[in-house]
Amino acid sequence: MKRFSLFLVLAIQVALSASPFVPIVRKDIWSAQTSVNAFASTLAAYVGLQFVCLGALIGLALLDLEQQTKKSTNSFATLLQLHTPLQARRLKEGDFYKEFLGNCMKARHYVKICYFSAVPPDHGAPSSREAYYKEMIRVMKHNPTTVFKRIIRDSTANRSWAEQLAIQLGNTTNCSIAMLKDMDESHTMPLALSVQIIDGTDSWLVAVAEHAGSDMYRDLAISNLLVAEAFDKYFDRLWDLSTIVFQPGYSQDQIRHAIFEGDR
Repeated sequence: MKRFSLFLVLAIQVALSASPFVPIVRKDIWSAQTSVNAFASTLAAYVGLQFVCLGALIGLALLDLEQQTKKSTNSFATLLQLHTPLQARRLKEGDFYKEFLGNCMKARHYVKICYFSAVPPDHGAPSSREAYYKEMIRVMKHNPTTVFKRIIRDSTANRSWAEQLAIQLGNTTNCSIAMLKDMDESHTMPLALSVQIIDGTDSWLVAVAEHAGSDMYRDLAISNLLVAEAFDKYFDRLWDLSTIVFQPGYSQDQIRHAIFEGDR
């Protein structure tokens, strides 16, 4: 639209410049002037229109240049990120909670979360984990323009937790929960990878070898757009294989039916 306006103003500018040489315009406007004052008035109006069009032309050209510069800068930044060597950092459980929660607060578009332990997070939870899950509820509620999706591993214990979580998020319009059938709940570790993605740019691989905190590390933070894109697609595939048990508009009866009676 701005490009069209730019060309339109340019066409008007050219037409005004050429108007004195068009016979009908020269005859009816320029040659028709019978006094110096009338000619001067016509000339002043003509020059004024030229300056108005010239100003508009310069303004639109500068605006277009600014937009093209922004596009080029964004394209360059994306290209640079795509070709930046993969950087991975080891995180202990408590460090992950601090980092991920902080990034969730700054998320602009969406957050995708996996929880694949067979037991709820309050099961033998350290204080950092308990605080993280309480604060995450607050973050979800206070960021209504950011979409939050959480996949929870389906197990007897997790079903009760999923119901509590859905009730806590009952009035939100930006949160959804799904449950994924994985290994038998007697198996501590799942088959699926627990990936976390924010805005398609930041990603984490959680509970690589165990769910409980480790003295060494438990999770990986990965800085690379290609990896984030792959994890994004992987999460969406898991979401499609899961049963949605809560989304905006669900009543408590719908939530209970989906969690405890739905087919999985």
